[in-house]
Amino acid sequence: MVEKNSALDSTLLPSEIDIRTIDPQSVPDIRDIHIDTMLPPHERVADMIRQMNGNPFVYRCGNILVKTSFSGTRPLQDILEECLEKS
Repeated sequence: MVEKNSALDSTLLPSEIDIRTIDPQSVPDIRDIHIDTMLPPHERVADMIRQMNGNPFVYRCGNILVKTSFSGTRPLQDILEECLEKS
C-alpha cells in the first residue's frame, strides 16, 4: 500500500515528499541503478528514472534514505543529461 505522502506517489512535487513517512525498502538502492552508456543521453535519463520507480528524487544507499532537491531554474532532465554526457 502506498501512503499519500510516499516516494511512489507521482502526484506530489519533490518538495512535498516527507521521507519520514517512506519505508526505505520501498525505494531503489542507488547502488543497484545501472547506467547504459551506450544509450543516447535522453534514453539514459529515461532508463534511470524507470529503474528508480519513476522518482529520481528519493532513493536509498544501503539503509540510508536520501531525498535530493535542486535549486535554480534548470529542469532536472537537463542537469541529468549533462551529467550523463560526461560519464
